[in-house]
Amino acid sequence: MQRRQFLATLIAGLSAAGVSGTAMAQAALGGGMMLSAPQSGVAIAGQTYAVLNTPAPATGGKLEVLEFFSYGCPHCHDFAEPFERWSKKQKDVVVRRVPVTFGRPQWVVLGRLFYTIQLMKLPALDSAVFAAIHQQGRTLYEDQAVLQWAASQPGVDAKKFSEVYYSAEVTNAMKKADAMAMAYQIDGVPSIIVGGRYKMLQQRGMNFNDLLANTDAVIRMARQQK
Repeated sequence: MQRRQFLATLIAGLSAAGVSGTAMAQAALGGGMMLSAPQSGVAIAGQTYAVLNTPAPATGGKLEVLEFFSYGCPHCHDFAEPFERWSKKQKDVVVRRVPVTFGRPQWVVLGRLFYTIQLMKLPALDSAVFAAIHQQGRTLYEDQAVLQWAASQPGVDAKKFSEVYYSAEVTNAMKKADAMAMAYQIDGVPSIIVGGRYKMLQQRGMNFNDLLANTDAVIRMARQQK
């Protein structure tokens, strides 16, 4: 929603609720008490997380955190570094990333690229893909474009990369990823799921550090409820 549409909708709703013109102006400008500050480091149902209707089973007895993302998403590009730093600090938590497609053929290509990188254990290529798309303006949205780009990267066996990219293993991984995105009702990225049960919410004005601090709080809550 664009800012102008948001303000018009907000003011109309406040007016219907009998809020004064002064209060409406303060709320619209973010200077009054009508818009609360984003929550950080807390687990509050309906504000920082939502409970999923159909929770997924635990993975190997450990709590699992999933990040749904796409290389093609600029917000995911910005989130990648703080999420990686956060992931490295986690103990006794399984952290996984899951590519989404939302039915876009271009994002299917990027999902196959992600799983190829994972299967071939080429972690340096992960950040390189984000950089290629969002900093260098490369259009890695077709199979051949991806394979040509990968072949130009240091330490990549182009023939092996192509074989893995087109493999049944990658195809099956993509099918599972799409099924997971539907099961968890992922409608935007980046999105975080904790313990197969809690979907993290991003309030207006919240930054990535707030989101990750709230994720920590939900992880603590999930452990207490076991």
